[in-house]
Amino acid sequence: MMINQLFWDFDGTLYDTYPAMVAAFHQALIEMHIDDLEIDDHSIYTTMRQQSLGTAFIQFAAEYGIAIKELKKKYYSREVEEVKKAKPIAGVPDILKTAITHGGANYLLTHRNDQAKELLKKDHLDVLFADAVTADMPFPRKPKPDSLNYLIEKHAVNRDAAIMIGDRELDILAGHNANIAAGLFDPDALIVQTGNPEIRVSQMAELGLWLQTDKD
Repeated sequence: MMINQLFWDFDGTLYDTYPAMVAAFHQALIEMHIDDLEIDDHSIYTTMRQQSLGTAFIQFAAEYGIAIKELKKKYYSREVEEVKKAKPIAGVPDILKTAITHGGANYLLTHRNDQAKELLKKDHLDVLFADAVTADMPFPRKPKPDSLNYLIEKHAVNRDAAIMIGDRELDILAGHNANIAAGLFDPDALIVQTGNPEIRVSQMAELGLWLQTDKD
């Protein structure tokens, strides 16, 4: 059976938002009087990718001895504008279209708020999605499968034809917790604990080729 029901994470999977997120985090630290030379952008990025933005707040607030509440406030005041600059990951539009061409559909499943939908609309990709769950909806965060199961059941998706695609282990676990396949997009080989995805790729083109093969 061909996998053509694609459930997508947003940050770092559909869109290259991490540079914007790191820039916002960096500026927030500067505003809290942390010396620019002490700020390691790669370490911030790695923490976001391997763990989460929430972990980055905890880790760097502790490291620099600053108030986490204030760090979050300053970060989010900058993040919205920074993220507006983000572009789709190379190869993503083609895969979205291919899923539909092969009788399937695309679904958005993100911890980001409705700004994710706004970015998709800006780039005319929103029409390629059948439905979405964002942080503005009352679902537990991944890796709990509630949001995935909601979309699967709402659209009567065949689980054997479905895959959750993301750039972190929690995306893989969410897919498996919903009894569907999972694909890890890991462009810089940062994810050590993978949750055993059915496929792991560093470029979206690899995923596109894999999705077009019969899995039976």
